Amino acid sequence: MLHTKIKQNIELLQWFYRFLYLGKFLEDVIKKKDLSASVVDLPIRTSEKKNFVLKGRVIKKLLANIYAHPDKKNIFWYMVEINSFRGIFSVTREMIDTQWDFQTFLQQNLKDSYFSFEQVIRFLRNVLNHIETADITLKVADFVKQKDYILRWEKMKKIVFDFKYAEYFTQWKWSKTYGLDILIDFEHLKEGQKVFDIISPHQMYLLAELCFNLSEIFRAGREKIPLKK
Repeated sequence: MLHTKIKQNIELLQWFYRFLYLGKFLEDVIKKKDLSASVVDLPIRTSEKKNFVLKGRVIKKLLANIYAHPDKKNIFWYMVEINSFRGIFSVTREMIDTQWDFQTFLQQNLKDSYFSFEQVIRFLRNVLNHIETADITLKVADFVKQKDYILRWEKMKKIVFDFKYAEYFTQWKWSKTYGLDILIDFEHLKEGQKVFDIISPHQMYLLAELCFNLSEIFRAGREKIPLKK
């Protein structure tokens, strides 16, 4: 059985992942359908006797703009993706650092890929938790300690996470080539680089999915329940 802390961690990670699904679906809806005409002021109950009112005119303007420019990146896209990725990778790192049984599970199942997985998660957690610009660029403080560790102590220049599900999980019955391919060139990391130029959005989605799948496999194993496809 899962103890309370790890159970809460997994629940939060999976909430972030499902928020990514729901958020991207709703973004697609408001790109294709103009919902601005139906907007009214929206009172949010903040206590037993108080409401905070979300102004309809603000919501209407946002919806109209997204509908009018469906091919442009918008606030909905940015906040859903970045907050989901940040939450998923932050909780995953928290579990690695504080939950010995989860760390052991990862080491046993990821085998030779565990170190690279952990380093990729640490890198993204550090970067995404210290965002100062909308285009998500690197700051030296976000990676300098990890870079020093990789280059000096591990004698490595790059972290390569080349992962195929079928090679690590016997229960994987789908595509034999499905997985991730992430490379972080620590030797050449520089301040000002855009994170999505280092790790593509596609690989971010795949990594988020992997974190969810690992948490689900771990949870199912501890609670002895069958996995769903």
